[in-house]
Amino acid sequence: MASRTPRKTFAAPFVVTLAACGGKSAPPPQPPTPITTVEPAQPQPIAEPTAGEPTPATTPPIQANPPPPKVQPATYEQHWRVSKGGDGCLAMPQVSCPEPKNGGPRPTCNPPPPIKYACPTDVDVPFEIVLREGATECFVVPPPMKCPKGAMCNPPRPRKVDCPTR
Repeated sequence: MASRTPRKTFAAPFVVTLAACGGKSAPPPQPPTPITTVEPAQPQPIAEPTAGEPTPATTPPIQANPPPPKVQPATYEQHWRVSKGGDGCLAMPQVSCPEPKNGGPRPTCNPPPPIKYACPTDVDVPFEIVLREGATECFVVPPPMKCPKGAMCNPPRPRKVDCPTR
């Protein structure tokens, strides 16, 4: 038996695709798109201005009145207690600590620290601020009303204030 030498060259692959679709022919195949490389842009040297030429602006101009950032509605009701503290006011977030389960020990609770807050001039300190669920503005919670017996009293109008933020 004669020994065979292994084949070192192979024929190019040939693929045939047939379409059998009721008389319609398939669109001709598209040629492959060539691969291109993009070289990074080279920085252009900055020409020194000559006497009498204005220097080009390197930063965009600042808008006189930029639009305020869009505030997302609150996903839950939030309360703060505002009181005097040091050289201004402090807003303390009101949080409720978890209750013990099945008569067990009370879990530890670490509320967030107070937030510096600008004291409003038209509200007596201390007071409470509320941000209702789905709202974007904060209001002062009015204190309990004291009406004379048999009289009808109107509650005070809501006072809008800035919401405490970090």
